[in-house]
Amino acid sequence: MVPDTSAPGPPGKGTLRELLFFFLRFIAVSFVLYLVYIKAGFLYMQLVARAAKPVLALFGYELIMKNALQVTEEISLNPIVFLSLVTALAGVPIGRKVRSALLGVAILTLANIITIVLVFVSYYMRNERLWTGTEFLNLTINFFLPLLLWFILMPVRKIFPTAGLGAGG
Repeated sequence: MVPDTSAPGPPGKGTLRELLFFFLRFIAVSFVLYLVYIKAGFLYMQLVARAAKPVLALFGYELIMKNALQVTEEISLNPIVFLSLVTALAGVPIGRKVRSALLGVAILTLANIITIVLVFVSYYMRNERLWTGTEFLNLTINFFLPLLLWFILMPVRKIFPTAGLGAGG
């Protein structure tokens, strides 16, 4: 009887080495993107705030740019995290990375716009429950959504080949 070698086994030295290289690539890309953010991040913050303005107007409220920029400063790093994850993943064709990056950043930007709108609506309505929900949404968008998008949009199992984890293909 021949043993079945097609089933994934425990991570070996190759997997651990690949995880280490992934982590190092992630740190390097994050550092470079953060340097870009320091110089040009205000453009993204303004984009998010300006896009929230007409949505907020639908509720009959005014966007105060100074306050909106303070909020966007807190939430505008999630695209950097997502882009760092996408870029650091080895063995993925550049076209797939670009498509995933564009879609992921668009989704994160939309989520950031929604956060700005909810922050202002909860303030104007003086609604503590809405404010609490908005804070929870904000934390989810900042910490969970970039990882979720990465798992959904990228073939993450490429970095965990023997563990069989990830989505995509």
